[in-house]
Amino acid sequence: MEKRLYCSPEKKLCGVCGGIADYFGIDPSIVRLIVVEIALLTAIVPALIAYFIVALIIPQPTPEYEQMFQNNSKRIYKSNDKKIAGVCAGIAEYFDIDPTLVRLLFFLLVFLVGNGILTYIACAVIFPRAPQTANYQDYGYAEPYTPPQDAAYEHQEAPQQEQPEQPQDAPFEQQ
Repeated sequence: MEKRLYCSPEKKLCGVCGGIADYFGIDPSIVRLIVVEIALLTAIVPALIAYFIVALIIPQPTPEYEQMFQNNSKRIYKSNDKKIAGVCAGIAEYFDIDPTLVRLLFFLLVFLVGNGILTYIACAVIFPRAPQTANYQDYGYAEPYTPPQDAAYEHQEAPQQEQPEQPQDAPFEQQ
């Protein structure tokens, strides 16, 4: 079957960004970010008009395409190793680079170009949260750690600290 451009069956809005990403074999979040950046640079309205015109032009997926649709490409996520929202660390994990370099790039975007904060916010909204699938095998352990069970330790009480004696007040006399 020849490669064709269709709207994505996994739609966020109209499936345009997902379809383009599937066609080029990249993560849909990257295409969505590019569309948001273009929208910010064109005062939003022209980009929205162009987006909906493209949504009318790109055909809906055929049943055969939907059956073979499996977006197995590498995905970009907001990282769980985060400083603010996990965007920079997620981008660094996607490209397999140091997160500090990505954070410096965003810092430069903020001060040199001026749209770094908007780009970061857009990424925080667009990128999905990383799945919580880490377990002991992800860290190279063969089985989960269980502390040794020592019966003597379980029944041992913590030593009591002696309280300093406090002076007793005179008893209250009733009249």
